[in-house]
Amino acid sequence: MANEPTIAVVTGGASGIGAALVERFLADDAYDLVACLDVAADVEETFDDPAVRAHRCDVTDHDRVAAVVDALEEEGRIDAVVNNAGFSRYAWIGDLAPDDWQEIIDVNLTSQYNLAHTAAPYMYEREHGYLVNVSSGAGKRGSASGGVHYSAAKAGVFGLTKGLAKQLAPHVRVNCVVPGLIETPLATDSDLWTEEGLAEAADAIPLERLGHPDDVARVIQFLCGDGAAYMTGELVAVDGGSALR
Repeated sequence: MANEPTIAVVTGGASGIGAALVERFLADDAYDLVACLDVAADVEETFDDPAVRAHRCDVTDHDRVAAVVDALEEEGRIDAVVNNAGFSRYAWIGDLAPDDWQEIIDVNLTSQYNLAHTAAPYMYEREHGYLVNVSSGAGKRGSASGGVHYSAAKAGVFGLTKGLAKQLAPHVRVNCVVPGLIETPLATDSDLWTEEGLAEAADAIPLERLGHPDDVARVIQFLCGDGAAYMTGELVAVDGGSALR
């Protein structure tokens, strides 16, 4: 129905890039509701806005993701999906146990399949929708801090994006944002980086600073709108020029 509420879905929406994107979607006239999916226990208290549908959701749990998507479709019409959830912990390959490998693959790659598998058919059937996957420069260059499991998962997101872009064309546009080093909890509140390491990394970036979450969120918002009407299957770097090094 034409008057159904329009919904944007964001995973990992309680902090960092996801939280910045939720705020941007809330201010976007294209969306009446924003669904924030996050594993954080306090996700429901993160946004004090009646237009936010906050769900505590482990996005590696396919059945849970499907239940959330189906419930949202009962409430309105999902028009945009952003696969943003991700994390890592470093391990040298000789110490990387199979379970640890699988955990990082599941969070950073399988979760994106889970949401695409459940939400994309709705959009495709309506012949309208946007799907944006969030990867990392680690998928292109490898990661010294995140480990080989993180690099492999983020590289897998590129293939997932390209494949979905072909399968879902022409009705759903699928693109991928590739952030560089961004001021998110993964960088600033984890064991992956020291304060000195982050400072050195920022000095080496052509734009001479770390990225802000909103730097990435505004690009994702663009990809979920008419301004990107002739873009699909693209890998869009938001890295301050890091790829130039």
